[in-house]
Amino acid sequence: MLAGMTRWRPAGAVVIAVVAAAAAGIAAAPALPARPTVLAAYYIWYADGSHPSAAWRHWTRPEVAALHGGDHPLARPGDPPLASAAYPLAGLYSSRDPAVAEWHMRLARAAGIDAFLVSWWGRHQETDEVFAAVTLPAAERTGFKLALLDELAQFHHDDGAYAHGLAAALTRFKDSPAYLRIDDRPVVYLYQVAARPGLTPAAFALVRRRVEDRAGPVFWIVDKVAHDHASRREHSRKCIPADWLDVEGIDAFAMYSTFSHFRADRYDDLIAEYRHLAGQAHAAGRQIVLPVHPGHDNSRFSPDPYRMPRRDGDTLRDYLRAATDAGADAVLVTSWNEWPETTVVEPASSWEDPYAALRILADWRGIPFEPPDDRPARPTPHPPGSPAKPEPLPAR
Repeated sequence: MLAGMTRWRPAGAVVIAVVAAAAAGIAAAPALPARPTVLAAYYIWYADGSHPSAAWRHWTRPEVAALHGGDHPLARPGDPPLASAAYPLAGLYSSRDPAVAEWHMRLARAAGIDAFLVSWWGRHQETDEVFAAVTLPAAERTGFKLALLDELAQFHHDDGAYAHGLAAALTRFKDSPAYLRIDDRPVVYLYQVAARPGLTPAAFALVRRRVEDRAGPVFWIVDKVAHDHASRREHSRKCIPADWLDVEGIDAFAMYSTFSHFRADRYDDLIAEYRHLAGQAHAAGRQIVLPVHPGHDNSRFSPDPYRMPRRDGDTLRDYLRAATDAGADAVLVTSWNEWPETTVVEPASSWEDPYAALRILADWRGIPFEPPDDRPARPTPHPPGSPAKPEPLPAR
């Protein structure tokens, strides 16, 4: 069982310490050959049709009916107009369902994923409540690891109030045996949009000080990769801004995706940019988390869609190879279950092999993939309740 990551070694040489199973009945995961740590973005904002005020939240969007008339080839009776180009094998589940959460974690561990970075918006979209009541307890029961992927780092208006909320949340969660720690510090990933970041170096310093005053030392992963429009060098247009490279307290720089200014899906288009970013981070004594994608398709809700082809799994293979060859300390699988953008590795009934992406990850880790046999029953469709208010999807 991957019961804890006790140390993330210096740049370019990540080794995960495998700790003995802490609870009876939790199967041990296979020993993993040396590879970058594997994190995956995990979303807990989904509601099914029984939700009293936000039925089908994030499974549907108003734009779907306008663009497609609500039609979907895999829709079941009672389903809403689906916002994803694929259909989950588990059906349109609720993130409040502990059986679904536990199945996801067993699947992830079987594929060699070390931890979920859980999209957290505080009270918005009920993510704080779901994390505390469902997701974290499920991880404790299954021996899996989680940390906060803090999206409020981008989407807030008051640095002080934001820091107070993050400190309160981390203080509540950090001592769980399921909370991911590196160098014995709880991990927090601060999400940023490259084109209009929500944090300045001074704002980060304030947030770090106020959070650590209350929660103690933190392992900070900061999404701080920008697009250098002025660069004349073809393979260094993605960069870590110079004013961030020397900011005290950042342990690792990261990049959520290549979807915005750097749309690539083949090794030859990725490797030089990834090596440039890794070189910047390592030269500054920091570590680097690089994204890996299976694909992208937001055509169900966007009038100007971006489709990154999956190429029968070769897109994911190329990303994994590029991140490894570039010397990434960790990779961020984007995503486990961001269904509207269809960036998922979670099993989908849309695919000939629902587990195709997870098999690729396991093969890359050098382990056999055996999906757990406890897949939850597909939820029974509910008649639509109060429709979910449209939630803005952040630009990646």
